Amino acid sequence: MVFCLRVDLESQKGISKGLPKLLDVLAKYNIKASFYLVMGGESNIFEILMNRGNVPGASERGINVFSFFEKIRMALFPMDFVKHNIKILRRIIDEGHELGVHGWKHRRWTRNLERIDIQKDVSTAVEKYIKLFGTKPKSFCSPAFRTNDSVITVLEKNGFEIISDYFGDIPSKVKGTNLVNVPVTIKGHMNTPIIENLVVRGYDDNEIFDYLKNKIKTKKLSVMYVHGLFECIEKIDLLEKLFLHLNESKIQNKTLLQAANKI
Repeated sequence: MVFCLRVDLESQKGISKGLPKLLDVLAKYNIKASFYLVMGGESNIFEILMNRGNVPGASERGINVFSFFEKIRMALFPMDFVKHNIKILRRIIDEGHELGVHGWKHRRWTRNLERIDIQKDVSTAVEKYIKLFGTKPKSFCSPAFRTNDSVITVLEKNGFEIISDYFGDIPSKVKGTNLVNVPVTIKGHMNTPIIENLVVRGYDDNEIFDYLKNKIKTKKLSVMYVHGLFECIEKIDLLEKLFLHLNESKIQNKTLLQAANKI
């Protein structure tokens, strides 16, 4: 059995408050994770108004992650949360985790993928990543799992090797390409993170832990994903309990890149 943790980082709050907690717990149990970072920072008020609908936000999914004042601050004074948190983000690489790209602007990608210049978004994200982290990213996860043939073509052109956007049970090459898709094999309704989904359904932490433990036991490859904004802040104790279980059960841990390299 193999367990992989994918962590999507797409907010100032999730990176500044959730990421340090998660990195500390991962280090405690020697668990390596795959992090995916939105490179373009927060959307301004005009981008918010231009990119609405299609994909429900956290509050619409039943999870309250931002206060009213936090929402106002983001709309009026959007932050470049990558540059603002570069020190803690560099810890990801320094501590042996994988750091990939999660698009340029999350909202625009999820709500207007058919209208954006995909090549420009991806290449701009790659250029910024190289400038800040000194290396070229190998893996990419599309916001909200939204992808198409044009995205795949652009990702190959920009040198990516790994994605995590298609359904499946094991890593496999995307047809006609050299890209390897490492599927998320444990997730909730409509591709939501499994812990978030179970919280919305009324499960308590013990019930969620038992659910995850049983799911992992039945799969050769368990890949689940979390957000820095919710699980890494509100459910960090539950994640620590899960990591302890992985160690005690001697379940092998890999990054998505390591899992992909097995095929």
